[in-house]
Amino acid sequence: MFPAPYTGQILQRYTLPYKGKQQIVLLDDLVYELAHAFELPGEFDPKAFDSFPIELIVDYIRRTHRLYLLRKLPEMEQSIHLLLQDYTDDHPLLCILSGFYGEYKNELSLHMLEEEQKLLPYVDFLLDAEENGLDMYAFYRQSSLYSLDTFTHDHHDDSEKDLQQIRETILQHEPPVTNATPYRILVQQLHNFERDLLVHGLIEDHVLIPRMKGVEDSLTAEFLRRVKGN
Repeated sequence: MFPAPYTGQILQRYTLPYKGKQQIVLLDDLVYELAHAFELPGEFDPKAFDSFPIELIVDYIRRTHRLYLLRKLPEMEQSIHLLLQDYTDDHPLLCILSGFYGEYKNELSLHMLEEEQKLLPYVDFLLDAEENGLDMYAFYRQSSLYSLDTFTHDHHDDSEKDLQQIRETILQHEPPVTNATPYRILVQQLHNFERDLLVHGLIEDHVLIPRMKGVEDSLTAEFLRRVKGN
């Protein structure tokens, strides 16, 4: 049985049934570990994910990006639109939500787009080289343009902290009686998204990157060995 209450939130990424029987078992186990991470992110244990194929972790990250961009961000934007209908034009919450959230959405979208265009294709390249053999020229060209060190150096993600700031600011302003329901919905959406982002970051930084760093280091050592042998 999956831990509650975050299982449904995690499964929003997947359309079931999911591939074959073996893949379904793997997915069940992954969701179980993710649900624990959602419930107790402060006790996150990267080793709990060591048994999963790295391809399953990459798939989770890609599905998470799609969930955010195609569903979660638009849903929150719609909730904000409904909430602001009952506020006057000079209400401070109007400026906060219209300005700060709009900027936040753009920054988060660009952040995920960069991962989709740079980090994840590089991960795919490393996995292909590990499975099918090292192409010296392709590896030199690819690693000259991008590496996991590049990602780590440029990766400064405070998305969930920024979202927490938005949520705490909203909580300082009581809604009109006529709009209490959209207010509660938006606050809950922001809270859930904060937790989702936090776990997403933990999976990236403490599962994906360290495991792929091992693959990258192994391929780099092989590349250097061949160079010295020529």
